[in-house]
Amino acid sequence: MNHSLISANSNTHIKISALAIAASLVFVAVVSASATTRTDTAAHAYGPVVKATTLTNVAKTGASVVR
Repeated sequence: MNHSLISANSNTHIKISALAIAASLVFVAVVSASATTRTDTAAHAYGPVVKATTLTNVAKTGASVVR
């Protein structure tokens, strides 16, 4: 058995890479499965709707800013 990654042979590196890929695939599958089971997917807006229409000149810059 190889106890160091520096002295490990290619077979050990392949096993470590395969395990890392398998763990990441399981993680992605769990996260995507939990994201699709949400029932509250509608957007909710709270408060009044504010429409920016007037231009205001800012001192010292001369640029128009919508506020």
